Amino acid sequence: MTSMTTKRFTSVDILRGLAITIMILGNLSPDGSVTYPQLLHKEWEGINLIDLAFPSFVFIMGLSMVFSRSFLRDGWFKKVLKRSTILFILGLILNHLAIVLPVLFNSDYTLSQCYTELVANFRPLGVLQRLALVYLIGSIIYRMIPYPLLLGITAFVFLGFSTLAYHFYNWITPYGMENNISIYIDQLTLGTAHTYCHGPFDPEGLFGTINALATLLLGIVTGNELKPGPSFSFINASPSKKLFRWGITLLIIGGLWSYLEIISKPLWTAPYVMIVAGINIILLSFLEKSGDFTKMLLHPLKAMGQNPLFIYLLTEIGVIVMYSIPHKGEPIYLWLYHTYFFNAANPFVTTFLYTLFWLGICIIIAAVMQAKNWIIKL
Repeated sequence: MTSMTTKRFTSVDILRGLAITIMILGNLSPDGSVTYPQLLHKEWEGINLIDLAFPSFVFIMGLSMVFSRSFLRDGWFKKVLKRSTILFILGLILNHLAIVLPVLFNSDYTLSQCYTELVANFRPLGVLQRLALVYLIGSIIYRMIPYPLLLGITAFVFLGFSTLAYHFYNWITPYGMENNISIYIDQLTLGTAHTYCHGPFDPEGLFGTINALATLLLGIVTGNELKPGPSFSFINASPSKKLFRWGITLLIIGGLWSYLEIISKPLWTAPYVMIVAGINIILLSFLEKSGDFTKMLLHPLKAMGQNPLFIYLLTEIGVIVMYSIPHKGEPIYLWLYHTYFFNAANPFVTTFLYTLFWLGICIIIAAVMQAKNWIIKL
């Protein structure tokens, strides 16, 4: 019979694996014009399936922190700082790999040109950098405030501050695409040359990190519902029931909050945080309630969830490399797509099958790593 601790870690691994799987399905699409809309990010307002992936991972990072013994030992800060630094550096490498790699595969692209491109297009922030900042600051808060109720209150203070800041900065159109506090801060600190795709702001910019931190804290609060001891809930019920009620509560609050603030992934707004957290908590409650047979069916997700950052890096670096290698007049990644998968009669289906092909390879790699008990911590 499986112990409660094992079941809980299995549930968390499956949830984490689901987040990474969704992220891969969105990131590996070779042609956004023939990709199913749910696998494309909403440009500004609203939420698609792919928009759940990154904040879910941040939420689950907080959830996992509750079960980590590192925070109970001396020297915890050194370990947290080391991990945050590694994540940040890996993020910088990932951001600029596409600029560096052509030196190896394009004889007309010189080191001098590469250096010029790096300086002109240097982007300090990104997905892994946000994870690094949130993990570092969140760990400090977690050590300072070990009480679930106070952590929950702190998360809502961050969300409330973010909402008020948008309205105080621009009370007429607080979430306008041309003028809001997130854009202002990114222009002040980064400038257009150093944001994602040279846009007016960076979707992983500094101001959005506040609500990303709240996402992590909500994950920590949820993790406390799964282990014995003080919890956020005052209801005497099983963990799965408490989780379900907590998830529904966040969905309701997020829905009501959306009357004050738009639901936006690029801005990482407060109702977006609560809705994503609520969905994850409800899924976790079902996983906690599910039996061994269901968990067996979801075993591929568990394998993906045991080395999530490694699999993420593998896919990102792999795609960048394949886009950098020319083959018959186009990047080899697109050549494979057009030669073996694309069908003009069913473009959406064949594009999805191509992403599934690469996802299948990732699952096989994750399964082999799990069988060998290879856990790569990043």
